[in-house]
Amino acid sequence: MKVFLYIWRIISPFVIIAGVMYFGFVLYSHTWTDVVLLEKKATFILGGVSAVIGIIIGFTGWAEEVPPRWFWIKSNVDLLASRVSNAISLGIQFFFIPAAAVLIVSLIFYS
Repeated sequence: MKVFLYIWRIISPFVIIAGVMYFGFVLYSHTWTDVVLLEKKATFILGGVSAVIGIIIGFTGWAEEVPPRWFWIKSNVDLLASRVSNAISLGIQFFFIPAAAVLIVSLIFYS
């Protein structure tokens, strides 16, 4: 779990950017309709399933990212982090995984 969360912390910004680009440019633009591999409904359903998985991982993986109190080296804002906020943030990040994957596959095969 530690390795997964470490790797996810590195690649999550790219996944979020690609997912937002997919929702912004591909789904709501009429010029990309022949290139889109997933329709809007399927993308939201797969994103919801991924978000639930992200929430579960956020609740279980929170203890992996929080050091013991005597080793706190984070800022004052990070000290207010909780299990719920970590689960919600991972749920939002995981929501964009299917959209990012479809965008990357579309750009590779249709370029």
